[in-house]
Amino acid sequence: MDTKTIIIIPLAIILLLVMSCNKRITAPGRVQQFTIQSMHTSAAYDIKVALPENYNGNKKYSAVYVLDGEDNFNFVAYHSKKLSDNYGKENVLVVSIGYGRNRTLDYTPTSVPQGQGGAPAFMDFISNELIPRIESDFAADTSRTGRVILGHSFGGLFGAYAFTKHNNVFGNYLLLSPSLWYDNEIVFQYEQENRQSIRDKNHLVFLGIGQLENSGRMQAPFQAFHLRLNDNYPGIKLRKNTVSQMDHVSSRNPNIINALDFYFQNK
Repeated sequence: MDTKTIIIIPLAIILLLVMSCNKRITAPGRVQQFTIQSMHTSAAYDIKVALPENYNGNKKYSAVYVLDGEDNFNFVAYHSKKLSDNYGKENVLVVSIGYGRNRTLDYTPTSVPQGQGGAPAFMDFISNELIPRIESDFAADTSRTGRVILGHSFGGLFGAYAFTKHNNVFGNYLLLSPSLWYDNEIVFQYEQENRQSIRDKNHLVFLGIGQLENSGRMQAPFQAFHLRLNDNYPGIKLRKNTVSQMDHVSSRNPNIINALDFYFQNK
C-alpha cells in the first residue's frame, strides 16, 4: 500500500464520523447545522449557524436570529459579513430558524382566521431551548444587547410581539414589513400594557416597509407603531425606512440590507 492510500482512508473515515454525529454538519462557508426537537411546540426545527471568518471560541459574538430562515439565511449571512467588513466591526453569528410548524402558527400571537396563535409556545422554544443551545455551543454574547431578531411580514409581527411581550430576550429588532394589522392591531395593546416596564431599557429598532404596500392595512399601523416607539422610549435607537417603488415582497431584501446597515453602524 503506497503513502497516498494510507492518508486517504483515515480522512474518509473521519469525515463520515463527523457528518453522522448528532445531525451536525460543518459545511463550506463556516456554516454549522443541527436539529432541535422542541418540548414547547412538539416540532423539529432545523437550525443553521454561520460563523464569522476567523471565528474564535474565546471571543463573544452578537447573534442575529433569522426568521423564515429557509428564505433569508444566506442573504443575511452574506450581507452581515460584507457590512461588518465595511464598518470594521466584529461580525455576528447568523442563526437561521427553520420551519418546524406552519409560520401562520408559530409567528402569530393570537388565534384568528389569519393565524393560529402559536407565538407564545414558539417564543418559549426560542428563549428556553434555542438561545441556551446557541450560547452553550458557540461563543455567543449572553446579554440581551447581544441578541438580534430579524423578521419579515408575519416574522416582523413576531418580532414586534417579542418587543412588547418578551423584551428581556432581545435588545435589537429588525422588523421588515411587519403585519401589525393582525387581530385588530393586537400588538398595540401589548405595547400599551407593557410600556412602563420596558420603556427605559436600551433598544435598537429598525422598521422597514415598501412604498407600494397597502396604505390602510400595512402603512397606517406601521407609521403608528413608529410614532409610539419614537415618542415613548427614551433609550431607543430607531430608524424607519421606506423602499421607493417596491411592494411587500420586493422590498424585503433591500430592507434587510438597510436594517443590517443600521445595526452595524450602531453595534
